[in-house]
Amino acid sequence: MKKKNAIFLLIVLAAFALLYWMGTFAEGPKKRTGLGRSPVLSANGEEIIFSYYKDGEAALYTAPASGGKAQLLLQPQTLDSFVRPAYSPDGTKLLYIKEYEVEGKPYSQLMMYDFEKEQSLPLKDSDHYIKEAVFTPDGKNIYFVKAEGYQESHNSDRLVPEDYDIYKMNLDTYKTERITTFNLYSLSSLQVSNDGKYVMYSLYNGKDLVQRLNLETKKVKTVMPEPEYESGAANGPIIGSPALSPDGNTIAFSDVATSSENGTYLYEVFIMNINGDNVKQVTNFHEHVTSPVFFPEGKDLLVTVDQNFAGGQPDYQYWRVSKDGSERDEIIIELPEK
Repeated sequence: MKKKNAIFLLIVLAAFALLYWMGTFAEGPKKRTGLGRSPVLSANGEEIIFSYYKDGEAALYTAPASGGKAQLLLQPQTLDSFVRPAYSPDGTKLLYIKEYEVEGKPYSQLMMYDFEKEQSLPLKDSDHYIKEAVFTPDGKNIYFVKAEGYQESHNSDRLVPEDYDIYKMNLDTYKTERITTFNLYSLSSLQVSNDGKYVMYSLYNGKDLVQRLNLETKKVKTVMPEPEYESGAANGPIIGSPALSPDGNTIAFSDVATSSENGTYLYEVFIMNINGDNVKQVTNFHEHVTSPVFFPEGKDLLVTVDQNFAGGQPDYQYWRVSKDGSERDEIIIELPEK
């Protein structure tokens, strides 16, 4: 009798597991809900704007940089996501990227929101893939990163953008010119120096690099940590999300600091001088810390901490940390219920 009961119990458990698996499989992968990766600061440092995902779609919200109640700014009307916001210097306009996908082909359209008119308008046609964009210090032009083509993904049926370069657009005439002819597989973290003379960015071309482009001479200078710097990555630095300080003398970036017990890389934020020397570790979260942004006075940084880097979905938090790493405060955001 005991043996029959045990067999019956095993059959029930197996049936339950099968039904659960079939139900989960039918639902498909769970779509992400939570904060986006790269918040930005207003020119005075008093406000942040960020993406918030709900069931895989991202809207744009604003909140005090000290934390508090968030307000919905822009909500997609269709199956889109609004990401990569960038304030204009005077705070009257906002660049952002409208992301969507059609039959496995990703698109991202460059948009601009006018706070005074409360209206958005597209700056480029919808059949482009524009990764990110930033204003020039005078607010008259923008620089953006655009892919020229696509290639087939090795892991799925989706297409992957490729051949990235930097472009410039005049906001009065909408005339666009191509600034670089890199044709890179990866190009990101675009930033214009406050004097308007340089564009800084990160790229991957066999290894991760940070470069500065002189907009007058068109000369490119690679900026990397001093030779004495030892990355926690096995094959050298994995430099990510470089950010230029307001005075142009310091670069903040993320890199592997160490590894967890199971071998997962743990990223922290570091700073270095503009020539790559005097590297110092700023954060010590033992998580995945990325996307540093300098506050206007240059003494503090806004950073993004992923508490679930090795998991299936990211779990981001925003923190304000001092440049010397001595102080840190979480920016706790209260999202509206609807």
